[in-house]
Amino acid sequence: MATYVELHVTSHFSFLRGTSSPEELFAAAALLGHSAMGLADWNTVAGVVRGWQGQKATGVRMIPGARVDLVDGRALLLYPRNRAAWSRLTRLLSIGKGRGGKGKCILKWADIAAHADEMVGILLPDMPDDITRDHLRELRRVFGASGFCALSLRRRPDDAERLHRLDALARANGVRSVTTGDILYHSSERRPLQDVVSAIRERCTIDELGFRRERFMDRDLKSPAEMERRFASFP
Repeated sequence: MATYVELHVTSHFSFLRGTSSPEELFAAAALLGHSAMGLADWNTVAGVVRGWQGQKATGVRMIPGARVDLVDGRALLLYPRNRAAWSRLTRLLSIGKGRGGKGKCILKWADIAAHADEMVGILLPDMPDDITRDHLRELRRVFGASGFCALSLRRRPDDAERLHRLDALARANGVRSVTTGDILYHSSERRPLQDVVSAIRERCTIDELGFRRERFMDRDLKSPAEMERRFASFP
């Protein structure tokens, strides 16, 4: 039996990012055989209520959290372990939105460190470089064993090497890796709509979007068995 749990799911509550509702995502998760799924919208927990409705309708357990993007360019998934940590997460988001105003969330690493108690933090790195090394060290210092490094396919020519180097870099700095699908929609049929919302976000036409599209488009929810097959090198 596959045991993979998808921890990086974005719903349409991430404005102009995700293109599926929480209910659609949980319905797809149930059909694909998922037992649980992490819902982590960008700088918000606004989708959690409807995620709870999705859990009740499907029996797929919701793991509520949020994605936060910091002013220094790093991004993390934050998952609270208990009610007190949930309060810290919502307080953190309120601080960021208070600084940023409408539609923005301004957070620094010091803010994360101040609210990290009883929180799982998953770093979302790009390349295995010195910047990622420094971020992994800070992640380990703040989150301890509750800090992880996400490995996600990017459909680049050097993808396999990049993932192995990221995993090795994480291990060298005392951080365990987790694999994620970086999901933006419940079905591949939503891919054209994702281009539309990206064009709206970038204030251009679809023809002008070019490299401002999402960097890879294989972002629909997969079955646990398929994800374990794709990441067999990273058990």
